[in-house]
Amino acid sequence: MKTTKPPSAFGAPTDKELQALLQRHHCPMPLHAVRTLMLGAIASPQMAVSPMTTLAQAWGGELPVFATSEEVDEVLQVLLRGYWNRLADHQNVRNPFRLPRFEVAPTRYALRDLASMRAEEIEAFVDGLLGPQDAMLLPQKAQQAVASLAELHAMLQGAISLLADESKPAPEVELKSLLRNLQQMTTIADELINKTVQSCKRARIQGSERMATVETRKFRDAAADPNHDVEDLDSPEGDEPDFIESPLSQRVTRNGVAVKVDIYGDSDGGWILEVIDAENASHVWETSFETDQLALAAALQALENEPLEFFGRPADQSLN
Repeated sequence: MKTTKPPSAFGAPTDKELQALLQRHHCPMPLHAVRTLMLGAIASPQMAVSPMTTLAQAWGGELPVFATSEEVDEVLQVLLRGYWNRLADHQNVRNPFRLPRFEVAPTRYALRDLASMRAEEIEAFVDGLLGPQDAMLLPQKAQQAVASLAELHAMLQGAISLLADESKPAPEVELKSLLRNLQQMTTIADELINKTVQSCKRARIQGSERMATVETRKFRDAAADPNHDVEDLDSPEGDEPDFIESPLSQRVTRNGVAVKVDIYGDSDGGWILEVIDAENASHVWETSFETDQLALAAALQALENEPLEFFGRPADQSLN
């Protein structure tokens, strides 16, 4: 069994609290981009992702100078122990990530703001996924999804430029059509982000996923390199089998410890066991099981024999 452990769990903050915190500490990155930046870091196939490094990315690479230790504690509590764990739960296939939706008027300026927001969210997700590196080999299905995100990002940038040019006419019928397109692109972005998250999760758990042979680069670096390319998106050799989640996956409480037990079918007919404790630490069994019933039995036995291994907080406090 191997374990990956993020920051300890803390009550999830509201978006209003997060926005106030970022503004108070003059964070140059807007909340919507911080959200996808952190999700990208959580999804990264790298096993040793530092949440503090990710947090520094939001401030342009270096954390601000805090006046007091209380300010440091506040940032750690709200952004890392709270928001990080809230986003980590989107690794569960039953809780997919969704970009925020809101009412948008079909006007030039409102649509430009929406397109800018979506472009920032997508770019931040890839920045978080790659972390401090400019390029990285990803699992092939994740690489393909990120390549499609890059295409979406380019289309959004084109829409932003067009909407910013006030010399170009903007008839209402065309603006309404563009709004529908942006809404569709939001749905597509959701699917591609979740596809990336799940592909990278498979790579971390199984350790045997087919990797891409072409590095994925951050958008600004890829745009600067005209020779940069991606693998054939339709290549059948690159297909990774999707996880089949067992109906036996469930929340379990034993010996005062509450956990989530996730059981997935792998590509070889076996079943992978992952237990998520109250601090969102992932405990993955290194060997697969012949049946999902055996996987569940192993999880329950571990909770009986080694409850402290999964202890995050008392069972009367809910999991994220």
